[in-house]
Amino acid sequence: MTAADSITLANCDQEPIRVPGAIQPHGAMLAMDRLGIIVAHSANFSELMGFEVVAQGTLPKEKAGHVVMQLMAEGLAANGVWANSAEAVLNGKTFDVVGHVHDNVLYLEFEPRPPVAASFTTFANYAQRIISQIQMCNDVDTLMVSVTDEVRRMTGYDRVMAYRFHKDDSGEVVAEARRSDLVSYLGQRYPASDIPAQARQLYIQNPIRLIADVSYVSTPLVPSTHPVDGRAFDLSFSTLRSVSPIHCEYLSNMGVQASMSVSIVVQGKLWGLFACHHMTPKTVPHPVRMSFQVCSHVCSAMVERLELNQQSERRHQANERLSHLVRQVRESEDLVAALTRDSLNIADLLPCDGAVVVYSGRVKSLAGSFDSPALKLIEELEQNPEQDFYYSDNRRNVEAGTANLRYCGVMAMRFHPQDSGWLVWFRLEEIHKVRWGGKPEKIIAQGPSGPRLTPRGSFEAWEEIVRGRSAPWTTADIELGEKLRQELVEICLHRASEVDRMRQRLIATLGHDLRNPLQSISMAASMLRSGDDRSNELRDHISFSSHRMGRLISLILEMSRLQAGVEMNLNCEAVDVSALLENILAETQLAYPDLKSSISIQPGVIANVDPDRYAQIAANLLSNARHHKKPGTAVDVSFDCHGDTARLRVSNFAESLSDEQLDTLFVPFKQHSLAPERNRGGLGLGLYICAAIAKAHQGRLHVAQEDGRISFTLELPRQL
Repeated sequence: MTAADSITLANCDQEPIRVPGAIQPHGAMLAMDRLGIIVAHSANFSELMGFEVVAQGTLPKEKAGHVVMQLMAEGLAANGVWANSAEAVLNGKTFDVVGHVHDNVLYLEFEPRPPVAASFTTFANYAQRIISQIQMCNDVDTLMVSVTDEVRRMTGYDRVMAYRFHKDDSGEVVAEARRSDLVSYLGQRYPASDIPAQARQLYIQNPIRLIADVSYVSTPLVPSTHPVDGRAFDLSFSTLRSVSPIHCEYLSNMGVQASMSVSIVVQGKLWGLFACHHMTPKTVPHPVRMSFQVCSHVCSAMVERLELNQQSERRHQANERLSHLVRQVRESEDLVAALTRDSLNIADLLPCDGAVVVYSGRVKSLAGSFDSPALKLIEELEQNPEQDFYYSDNRRNVEAGTANLRYCGVMAMRFHPQDSGWLVWFRLEEIHKVRWGGKPEKIIAQGPSGPRLTPRGSFEAWEEIVRGRSAPWTTADIELGEKLRQELVEICLHRASEVDRMRQRLIATLGHDLRNPLQSISMAASMLRSGDDRSNELRDHISFSSHRMGRLISLILEMSRLQAGVEMNLNCEAVDVSALLENILAETQLAYPDLKSSISIQPGVIANVDPDRYAQIAANLLSNARHHKKPGTAVDVSFDCHGDTARLRVSNFAESLSDEQLDTLFVPFKQHSLAPERNRGGLGLGLYICAAIAKAHQGRLHVAQEDGRISFTLELPRQL
């Protein structure tokens, strides 16, 4: 491996920017221990200050003056962290003296005050104006534009930019005030590598950074390390700290000769910064920088407040929708229908391009056809019984229906493992252009210390088309989905508990309290001798009612066993299904001679089925068609064999059913009764049990509606 092969973006993070061992030459520095002994000074100290100091000596009182000595005494007496500044006149020159304590070292920095600098009162008034502007802003974008304009007006920098960081640590210029002849950088993105991690941390610790002239030659500290412990001096909080030569090269490539950065820190993280650029060397006095620091703190607090207000409002609205949706589910017997209503559904809960509810074999899409991708995803997720939650914004090869649309964003949550209950949200691929300030990559070049990464040499806009990703799922999205999942888990558990209690009571009642009286009624009916017409009519009514109640009890008991998880017993044998159906149809025609029917039965179809159970399905479908068909129309019955599948179809003309009614035909005790006047006692148990019989035969019973006709189709494997 060559030296160049080992160079990565991480090399920028290894620059000694905290301990450069030097300062910028427009000021001078002293470093003292806690006893006031000078442990280091900048090489330019005597030249700039007009008097000399020596290592291991003390600061000469008569030369430094009362103000500096008082500031030094305050710093030495401080216990722990300390920072302060003062204005001092030394040898006829005005200096800003800035002091701070770090790692038990007292640093005093001396910056000459420019002779033409405006008064501090002027800048204080400017700062007050900026703060007033900040407090009047109602959104972050307006805030950035307003402060950017005011900072340029106040300082006279050629360009001032508001720079905001994204989640990937890349930054974007969101506001700009500039000289009219300069190229605009507004809207351009800059990669995260432009500001290494350690530089970001310094921006948080020390929110103001000034470079008076990017072409400067740094002034070293003498000595470069602490004479007691040999460690390099940590200048993290210094105002004169020498900056990274890579960064100076970066600014030079942009044509910038001076810069100042003001951090925007929100909740302890670097949210953004104001970057001030000048095309010639420029120094900003310390009091002005301090007024900017106050503005930075106020701006940071305002950004935090505005974002928290926005998040709070979004969270409030989302929780309102969630509460209404959960109430909707609690008040409905049909969970799927309640989650997918047009008025309010899971797709309205959080930003998405579509959603799907899957529960107990039912699949319902919203805002498009997502059945196929949802079922494919769920099939993958159910390979792991412990995985109840999944999300991604770059899921590959997810397409919806025939529209061939790429849904790279998916979020799925399981709320009912036993009945495969899932909520799935989809987000469309978000194709967008990123306008970079030059190509994001850096170039390896030979530097003073060997191969290193150098900043981009061109800042002409360079566009990149980003594909394969959706808008990311936010923490708020995930929390909202999880809240709904927990509510549904609780609702399902509560309903299961209620159903189980009701089932136990029902079984006990039916098994003991009703069967014996029904037997007595049936026996009494048979003992009524033929007499007058009134007695015969009474006997027929009693027999019919008791037999009907007996059948209903049997259906309910069977439904209870099925819902309790008891498998259906089948006694399968080779049966001539064609002959079995002909007998059932003959009995039906005999019992209802006025029933119009069209029958087509393929003869001699043998299948391995339970004959009693198969007859139960056929009789139920015929009865269902007879009760629900339009008056005067016929019931069509067809039976044939397709390969290894025996198929029975019963259809009739009927009133159109809604999608919700079609979805719940095989659900017992339906909320929306479909029974006509001729079948008021129907509870939907027959179709529910028929579907269970078909499933026990490894077949299926399904329904379709077309051109005013409803058709039930039973498909069972012959299995001979």
